Amino acid sequence: MTVRPDRLDEMRRAWIAAHQGTSTIQRRRAEVLGRDVRARQRAVANAVPDPHDDTLLPPLWLRNAHSPAAQLELMGALALTLLVPVGWPAGWLVKTAVTRLIPQTLRAFPIAALLWSGAGLGALIVLTYDPAPMAGQAVLLPWACVQLAAVPVVAGVYGIAEGWLAVAGSAHWWPLVPPQRPITAEEAAAILGAYDSTGPGLVDAERLNEPGERSR
Repeated sequence: MTVRPDRLDEMRRAWIAAHQGTSTIQRRRAEVLGRDVRARQRAVANAVPDPHDDTLLPPLWLRNAHSPAAQLELMGALALTLLVPVGWPAGWLVKTAVTRLIPQTLRAFPIAALLWSGAGLGALIVLTYDPAPMAGQAVLLPWACVQLAAVPVVAGVYGIAEGWLAVAGSAHWWPLVPPQRPITAEEAAAILGAYDSTGPGLVDAERLNEPGERSR
């Protein structure tokens, strides 16, 4: 099994498990992250978690919606499919692209930037919207604008659902990884110790015999 890179999985898994409530969607997300954490532990340790714990709920479209909570989740997913059939997949792609920048470029998921970008796009569309004279354009143009504004909103909601609020910096606008400061000679000496200019001897020194009385 290929282990995916660690993107603060344990922190996110704990947050999702604490806030999942009755949501089976969130339960599956916690299970996926937990499986990745255990696979990473098995790759480096002898005392490994039981691989039989790596069971996952099937995806939403393959689950039987028997409970009221599962039925509400299914209805919500169908409503989003009808309202934003383009904005939802595009937002998921944006979320995936941003997540790949963590932790090399970003230290957290920019939830605030995405949600406020979606709100700004929505406000701009409302302020600049001019109804078209044709009925078809009057319907298609607002629909296309909604898809555009939904892209960053969906990406930001995915960030919340995947537990990035547990990571410090997710509420910031664009949480970049701070650049590494070059280490100075004084700091290197403090870490590695002072530089010893005396090289190793050719012959190892041995302790001299101490003089004493002869024994019979």
